[in-house]
Amino acid sequence: MRRLNDEKHAVVGVVVTVLLIGLAVSVTIMINTVYVPQWLEEEEVAHMEDVSSQFAQLKYVMDVQAVLQQRSAISASITMGIDNLPYLSTGKTYGSISIEEQVCDIIIKNETQSWNFSVGNIKFKSGNSYFVRQDYIYEAGALIVQQYPDSMLIGKPIFLADYERISFTIINTTTSIGKSFVSGHGTYPIHTEFIESTTYANIDNITKITVITDYPLAWYYAFESTLKQSTNPYSASMVNLTGVNKVEVDFSGTTNICDFKEVEILAQIAPGWIE
Repeated sequence: MRRLNDEKHAVVGVVVTVLLIGLAVSVTIMINTVYVPQWLEEEEVAHMEDVSSQFAQLKYVMDVQAVLQQRSAISASITMGIDNLPYLSTGKTYGSISIEEQVCDIIIKNETQSWNFSVGNIKFKSGNSYFVRQDYIYEAGALIVQQYPDSMLIGKPIFLADYERISFTIINTTTSIGKSFVSGHGTYPIHTEFIESTTYANIDNITKITVITDYPLAWYYAFESTLKQSTNPYSASMVNLTGVNKVEVDFSGTTNICDFKEVEILAQIAPGWIE
């Protein structure tokens, strides 16, 4: 009888141990498959909100430099990804920042002449694992967020269209060799400096503005929103998407005077500065 009781206690101990191990495994699996993805998605959403604010600050800096035209370098920082969740050692994400030259063409025409500008941009690409991947782009003064294949305008370029007068400041981002790309994790500052400006004043009877870009929908809304709020004879119907990457604003039939300028701003990714 004593031997039988000992065997029963041994079996109960084994069963309890197996149940505890099974419970621990079940809890771990539930945390990793249900809660961890939710936590990481929330962290990635918060990171995208931070990047949006940081790019808004970058746009503010470059717009001010374009207006004041003073040669002083200013920095704006971009956070590339999120850290691992505490105690779990998982969730770290990475991103990349690139400064590209001559990726957007802006063409302005009147009845007798054409002006062509090929400008650069600054782009952040996220490496989200759970939240949708987003790219933030500063291009020719416009601030754009892209969720492939669509793009959305979140900051207007310096474009105005009042009664009989059009004003457009085209910001051309240039860079230096070796300072135009970074990828990884952490926070990196972007240094920007005004270089030069070319002004075209009192141009009569502009007939068309064309933007050839990878983000036509964002530029479409940039022009449409401004023209919709302008006084006659401008209207939102003047803006059209043509082809897969082209936006055209047709001013034919209107009498106008246009002031536009190209502003070159040199951008470099820290650390260091190269002339």
